[in-house]
Amino acid sequence: MASIDSYLHIIGIGLLLILAIVLPLIDRPPTKRVLSKLFLTVLGFMLTHFATHALPNKLAGFIYSSQHEYHSLKAKTPHRT
Repeated sequence: MASIDSYLHIIGIGLLLILAIVLPLIDRPPTKRVLSKLFLTVLGFMLTHFATHALPNKLAGFIYSSQHEYHSLKAKTPHRT
């Protein structure tokens, strides 16, 4: 059985495809503006989600780098440069 993450990927990609097809067909500016914002919002969430999948260790290192407790832990393995 697929995970919920896979389902969210499929739903997000499907929604982006539908919006990409429908946007050029709409002539009314208010409706087009709302759908354009929706498209950009979904695309932003998908890109952010991809970034958290592609860079989990880098992202965690960035988040924890500002924490003093993170730096004060002694490494059990020798430090390599």
